[in-house]
Amino acid sequence: MKNNDLPSISVLPRDGKSWRIDWFGDLAFPNRSIRRTQPSLLVHLSRVLNNNFHNDPFVLLSPDSTSPAKFQRKVWISAGTLPFLRIGDIWRDGKLEASPDYQLETFTDLRIEDSTISLIKAGLNLDEQGFLLPLTEHPWHIQCTHSYCVMVDLPENRRLIIPCIELIRFYFGSSSNLITSLFLPPLERKTLYRNPQYNKITGRLVLELAERISGASAADLGRLHLDPVAWRAALHIGTSALKASLANQNVYPQAFFPFEGETTLIAAGKWLSFGDQTKATFIVYNVRSCSHPFPFRSLRYRVNIGSSRANGAFSRHKSNGPIRSSAVDSPDQAIVEQDASNSLAPKTVQVFLEPRFPDLQKKTVWKDKVLASADDVGRAGGGARKAVTLAAVGEPGSEQRIRSVNLDVLLNTDPGKRGSIPPFLREAIEAFVMLDGLHIDLLTDSDEDGWTVPITALSDADGEIDLRLFVGSEGEILRLRRASVFGVTRGRVHVSIVLIECSPLYIKVYPTNGRNLDDVWETLNKAGGHYLHLPSEENLNISDCTRLLREILG
Repeated sequence: MKNNDLPSISVLPRDGKSWRIDWFGDLAFPNRSIRRTQPSLLVHLSRVLNNNFHNDPFVLLSPDSTSPAKFQRKVWISAGTLPFLRIGDIWRDGKLEASPDYQLETFTDLRIEDSTISLIKAGLNLDEQGFLLPLTEHPWHIQCTHSYCVMVDLPENRRLIIPCIELIRFYFGSSSNLITSLFLPPLERKTLYRNPQYNKITGRLVLELAERISGASAADLGRLHLDPVAWRAALHIGTSALKASLANQNVYPQAFFPFEGETTLIAAGKWLSFGDQTKATFIVYNVRSCSHPFPFRSLRYRVNIGSSRANGAFSRHKSNGPIRSSAVDSPDQAIVEQDASNSLAPKTVQVFLEPRFPDLQKKTVWKDKVLASADDVGRAGGGARKAVTLAAVGEPGSEQRIRSVNLDVLLNTDPGKRGSIPPFLREAIEAFVMLDGLHIDLLTDSDEDGWTVPITALSDADGEIDLRLFVGSEGEILRLRRASVFGVTRGRVHVSIVLIECSPLYIKVYPTNGRNLDDVWETLNKAGGHYLHLPSEENLNISDCTRLLREILG
């Protein structure tokens, strides 16, 4: 985890000391007078006594490395902040200081099914033969022995134990809005996404995300839509919490894996003994990677139109509704445990973390994004200009000067790459957005760079891909050419523009006869065929393309 990107959390100790997240306790609304829209988790922290952990992280495996568990500090932190809270991480003055590996283990070929997993409590004494988490080796869960964990059977009578809160964080912690919705039953598909379209032959999925649901959660939603095991796992989080609440018990959420089948897990944690057997139980502090594949080959999603326009890089959208204050944010803005303001415009805070799902690195996840609107006017939001120093996750619900934020987890090893316009597109985009009166949508806003997707890999009858679809000099690793698709509209007239990475730039314009082209893959496939087999037919330069757009869209 890259600590420089993470926001400050105000309720964490600010005494200049290092504090370790030991465990997560119950879920509740601890103070409804100031926090009504967002449930909170009770986080247990221990002060780190051995500051050599910077040079030797293994010192943290010893119970003596922290203050005794009976002196743990407890703080309530909003559930929407969970994507950035991991057991074992160390915080100082409200900022992440370190994410030690402890004992980093890889568990290959794990079978995840009913016969290999079970739901247990952290304080389980297995068949009266001993505690799976012995307090002499692991005292940090002592005040949360009724919290739930998932146990996975390993060979040689060993086991893997994962706290349920960690399962929830890892598999559903792509955005604070998604993870919060799981804790607030009833969970309904329509509150997450609408109008799903799935092609079983091609494995292509299209989703329209519900209002306030972030594109950072699109892949998670794709799994929830296509895998019934994932949907049941998501439902169980909230229903287990509701059941405990109705029984007047402390709410310790339960969770399961959102899939069945084989996977390889990489996790940071600690080996514990059981009876005479050393290294019998691996307690997971945080999962780092899961190899189980997502149930789609590619995913395209649409965001709510209000969110889409707000996120458009060139959007100057005219709003007919009330405009909330656009007051600037303080550079050291901190997250507080209060309801956010009803009058300040909400914002998204993006944090880049290490990739968690190797399967997604092989698949394309992309969206539509508004670049310019025909209604564009220069209109800034009103309101006070004093910097906003406080933020809170969750829905607004107060008159306090606190910004409502959604925390997005973006998985990218090179965050500087995303959002920067690829060089081969820059001149064309600058020309497009200067055309007045047009509505322009970027239809290929991918997770990889925010602008392009790999061009459709056309193969022949023998399954071989034409080498002209690849880019790479002699001695370099070949990669598929990148392409962008833009939808341009004026009134009822629609066209699609495809730009393919090459020198000179390859441009094709396709009239869409007034219909909104749902299948952008079809357009890419058509452009790829023209590029390969009719490379000189109507190959436009940027000047010709803008002239043609003026003629078509009049």
